[in-house]
Amino acid sequence: MRLIRAVLSVAFRQSMTTMKPAGRGGPLMLFHIETGGCGGCGMELRALASAPYDLGGAGFGLAGTPAGADMLLVSGPLTRMMAPVLQAAWEAMSDPKGIICLGDCALDGGVFGENYATLGGLERHVTIDLRLPGCPPTPADVLAGLASLLGGGVQESMPRSDTGGSL
Repeated sequence: MRLIRAVLSVAFRQSMTTMKPAGRGGPLMLFHIETGGCGGCGMELRALASAPYDLGGAGFGLAGTPAGADMLLVSGPLTRMMAPVLQAAWEAMSDPKGIICLGDCALDGGVFGENYATLGGLERHVTIDLRLPGCPPTPADVLAGLASLLGGGVQESMPRSDTGGSL
């Protein structure tokens, strides 16, 4: 059993991406709010908290409430029912604060567009600090985009071996 754990540990560690936090004493706290849609972007965001990605090691954390967040991370099209909730979350955050749009739906409404139930994307309603396009964007793309906020880049934590083998 130990041998299997060791092999899996090495296999996952080889593909892990990490980033050095830059310029802040603590992690940049993000509050994720899903304003509608399919939930695909939210699943990709949750993948960042596990192997082979390391959201915490990259200098970010997920806040439990908007009051503890530095940035509001929005996914999904803005539905009419979630607009007041999004506004309340924004107002609960302390200054300085910013907004990140995760996925095409949060940016321009994606496949949902503007209709009787949705207001489309946020780019027509607010100033967006970071755009992470995709349907959904991959966890690696999300991490690279977030890294740009800190002025850093995503690096490989360990060099890959050229054995060509895979599990």
